[in-house]
Amino acid sequence: MERKYGHKGYQESSRDDRDRKRTPPPQPLTPEERAQQRSLRHAVQREAQEVLRCPNCGRNVIASGLVTAESLCPHCAAPLHACRACRHFDTSARWACRAQVPAPIAEKSKANDCALFEGRFVLDATGKRTSGGGTASDPKSQFESLFKR
Repeated sequence: MERKYGHKGYQESSRDDRDRKRTPPPQPLTPEERAQQRSLRHAVQREAQEVLRCPNCGRNVIASGLVTAESLCPHCAAPLHACRACRHFDTSARWACRAQVPAPIAEKSKANDCALFEGRFVLDATGKRTSGGGTASDPKSQFESLFKR
């Protein structure tokens, strides 16, 4: 019987020959090897800080301690002890709070003395990158180190 495609190389080897030529599957990595690969993949690490986002301007305020009723945003002077900066703030919940508050608070962006207030802290990893060793602190040397070969 004549084949449909008569050019040289068509169906020279069978499927079994092609399957035998495949490389064997890689051996599973140990947990130590996996951790090493993960650390090498991200050779440059970032500094991470826990911050509180201002409900008014959206800038990050470093969480240096307890947020009191007198705490203000250093950028826009908005109060940080407000419902909009609370972990329990939810516009779809009753009185816009997931916590069981005894009475509604009318102004969500103004300072209040709610006893159930917990700041909505987030981990900010968008800061400056740090290299494995020590880095020069002045900006000029950092800029020049970008173009070294």
